[in-house]
Amino acid sequence: MSKRPDLFTSYQKEISIFPNNTQKFWFVTLLLSSIYICFIASDYWIILITNALLVSIAAWGLNIVSGLAGQINLAHGVFVGIGTYTSAVLGGVATRSVIGFEMDLLIWLPLSGIVAALIGVLISPIAVRLKGLNLGLVTLAFVFIGSHFFSNLTFITGGSGLGRKSAKLNILGIDFNSGYEIGNFLIQKNQILYLISLLVTVLLGLGVKNLVRSKTGRAFAAIRDRDIAAEALGINLFKYKATALAISCFYGGVAGALLTTTFGGVEPGTFNLLYSILFIAIVIIGGAGTVLGPLFGAFFYVLFPAIIQYVVLSSNLSEQDLLITPQQIERIIFGLFIILFLIFEPRGLWGIWFRLRNYFKAWPFSY
Repeated sequence: MSKRPDLFTSYQKEISIFPNNTQKFWFVTLLLSSIYICFIASDYWIILITNALLVSIAAWGLNIVSGLAGQINLAHGVFVGIGTYTSAVLGGVATRSVIGFEMDLLIWLPLSGIVAALIGVLISPIAVRLKGLNLGLVTLAFVFIGSHFFSNLTFITGGSGLGRKSAKLNILGIDFNSGYEIGNFLIQKNQILYLISLLVTVLLGLGVKNLVRSKTGRAFAAIRDRDIAAEALGINLFKYKATALAISCFYGGVAGALLTTTFGGVEPGTFNLLYSILFIAIVIIGGAGTVLGPLFGAFFYVLFPAIIQYVVLSSNLSEQDLLITPQQIERIIFGLFIILFLIFEPRGLWGIWFRLRNYFKAWPFSY
C-alpha cells in the first residue's frame, strides 16, 4: 500500500484535503519555506510575492464562479474594488474629502469580503437567471455601473485623479504601519503584510480545496457541466449559482482590501473592464476549474514582468533597439500565452504541472 499512494481504500480518504503523507510533507515544507523567504528576500521581491499571493486570492474567487460553477463574470474587478473601498472606509483615516473610521484589521478585513458578498447576493436574482452571452453582457453592464459609482462617490473613493489612501495596518490596537520591533529585531511593514497575506492565502486556499470536495462543490461542477441535467437531479440552480457568486465576491473583496494596503492607496479608474479581464486571463493561464491553477497563474502574471525586465536590462538593449518598451513586450507575450494555452493546453499551467508530476511518479515506466 505504501507504494501505491493513489490507491484509496475509503471515500473519506479520497476526498480529504491531503490524502497522503507526501502531500502533507510538501505542504508543510512549502509553508515553512514561504515564511523563511520573508526574512531573507529584498523588499522588491517581498512586495512582488505579496502581490502574487493576493492576486491569487482574487483569481480563486473568479475561478469559483466561472471555473467551478461555469458562470461568466466580467465584473470581478468591481467586487475587488468594493472590498478595496470598504477597507479604506472602515480602516482608513478621515480627511476633509473622504470618510474613515480607523478600525482594526481584524474588523475591516472580513467585512470587506462580507460587503462584497452581500452586493453579489443583491444582484444574484438578475445574474443567476441568465447564462452564456446574456450573462456576460449583464456582468459587463455591472462594470460600467461600478465605474460610475467609484468615480462619483468622492466621499468614499476620493474621486478620479485623486484617489485615497489605504486602511491603516492596526491589529489588536497595535500600530504596524512603521513596522514592529521585537527586542533588537525590527520587522518591516512589508514583511508584516507578507505574513498576513500568506496566512490569508493559506486559509482561503484550503477553503477552496474544501469547497471542491464538498456537496456544494459537486453541485457547482454539475451545473457547469450540464445545468439542465443538474436541475433534473434535484439541484437548486438559483441557490447554488447565487452561492457561487457570493463566495466569489467574498474572495475578491478580501483580496482587494489587502492589495490596497500593499500599494498604499488606490484610484477609482483602476477597477475598469481591463482589470476584470486580467483575472480571466490569470485563471485561463493557470488552469480554470482547478485549485492550484489560479495560484500558478497569479505568480506567472506578477513575476513574469520582473523576469522580462531583468532579461532586457541584462541584454543592454535600449527601447530604440527593441522598437517597443518592456511593458509592451510583457503584454504581447502575455496575450500569446493566453492563445497558446487555449489551443494546446486548456488546463493551463496546472495541466503542465499535472503531466510532469505524473511522468516522474511513473518513472522509469513513463510511457
